[in-house]
Amino acid sequence: MVKKMTWAVRTPQICLGFVLLVIGYVMFAMTNFSVFDAIKGPVELTAEMSLQEMEGQYVSYEVKYPLGTYMEETVTKKVNGVSTGTSRSRLGYIVYDENREDFLAVECAVKQEDEMEDLADQFWAALDGQGDVAETGIVIKGSLELLMGEDLRYYKKNLGSVLDEVPESAYVITGGKIKGDKIGEIYGFSALGVVIAVLGIALLAKSSSKEISRSVAAYLAANPQFKAEELEQDFAGAVKLGSIWVGKRWTFGMLSDKIAVHNNDSIIWVYPYSERSGKNTISKMGVVFLDGSFASAILSGGRTKKAMAEYDRLGHIVTGNDMSYRNTLAGGLSEFLALKYYPAKGMSAAATQEPAPETDPEQEA
Repeated sequence: MVKKMTWAVRTPQICLGFVLLVIGYVMFAMTNFSVFDAIKGPVELTAEMSLQEMEGQYVSYEVKYPLGTYMEETVTKKVNGVSTGTSRSRLGYIVYDENREDFLAVECAVKQEDEMEDLADQFWAALDGQGDVAETGIVIKGSLELLMGEDLRYYKKNLGSVLDEVPESAYVITGGKIKGDKIGEIYGFSALGVVIAVLGIALLAKSSSKEISRSVAAYLAANPQFKAEELEQDFAGAVKLGSIWVGKRWTFGMLSDKIAVHNNDSIIWVYPYSERSGKNTISKMGVVFLDGSFASAILSGGRTKKAMAEYDRLGHIVTGNDMSYRNTLAGGLSEFLALKYYPAKGMSAAATQEPAPETDPEQEA
């Protein structure tokens, strides 16, 4: 009994936990797990390192001798779907690598343009004999990748104005990016992935078995006239409706009051209702007890209808959400009990009227 009730609660938690883990994993995968490279930091690209062997790695490289730009990346700004103009987002420079006596491409942010242009001016001036080349440059950190597509075509075209023969391939250091993703976005997606994955792990680790078993034990301790065997027997013949079982003597399943076992003799009204949660509507089954307290369970309208059919067979429980029932309960508990409870139990209305509930039952859920 406890195991089945536990699994009824745990199954949606487990499913949601796995879904959250998958989403967390996907968030990491979307950035090619580059957060680990970002945390570890870049490898300094030294003279003895082969560019081919370092392809795909997160590297740092000191740019001293830029020749000039070969591309500008722009973005279009829109307001309410209408273009308001374009702005430059990234620049691509052709750089001379003195250690390898070769050329490569470097991408950098627009904010670094002035520094890059100063280095380029100093480089060309030194070639004309008007000063010395720069001793220090700008350190660019990013992935070392093969230059591809249109960028490679622009690179070769611009380099062709300097060299008679241009290599067919070239490498680029994508400053501020790792494997195509901006470092800030990598940290953002990864942090979100961690949070989602932790929530998934928490759901998978959470155990409701102790909560339910404690609730059953507490009920038996408070009602020593009942034996565990009686609960088991009634549970075996109960009708399962989602995470709720409606038996002839008891209702089993964790309601909003955190009690897993309710004696059906203590239930006086069962009805369907719904609550808004953001843009969604959640269907619930409301339960009012003999002492005027209220509890609920998330249950579809169809399952609540079936539950009410089971409660109708017991004879003493009012079912349905007729407004007259609510008005009668507001007038006094004894008046409500006179509808079905007193007649079914062969009782007469109490001489003293109980005070009406102070709040709407659903507000106590």
